[in-house]
Amino acid sequence: MSMNIQDPQANQMAQELAELTGQSLTDAVKMALQQTLAKLKASKTAPQPRPLADRLNEIALRCAALPDYDNRSADEILGYDEHGLPS
Repeated sequence: MSMNIQDPQANQMAQELAELTGQSLTDAVKMALQQTLAKLKASKTAPQPRPLADRLNEIALRCAALPDYDNRSADEILGYDEHGLPS
């Protein structure tokens, strides 16, 4: 099966790649295609990071499961009295 590239810019880039690499036009195009395919395949098999919301939720659940060593209220910890003023 043969390729016939009609895009002048694609032809120009293929020629430039062949000149820079010292390869034939066919070998230069083949190399570029192989590299692009390898990169795409590697990115699809690489583990994808979990969404940020999922990771934050996991952290929140771990924090909520920690024992509570301080039985003071939030206002007491922050230093506010029963009127909401700093104590």
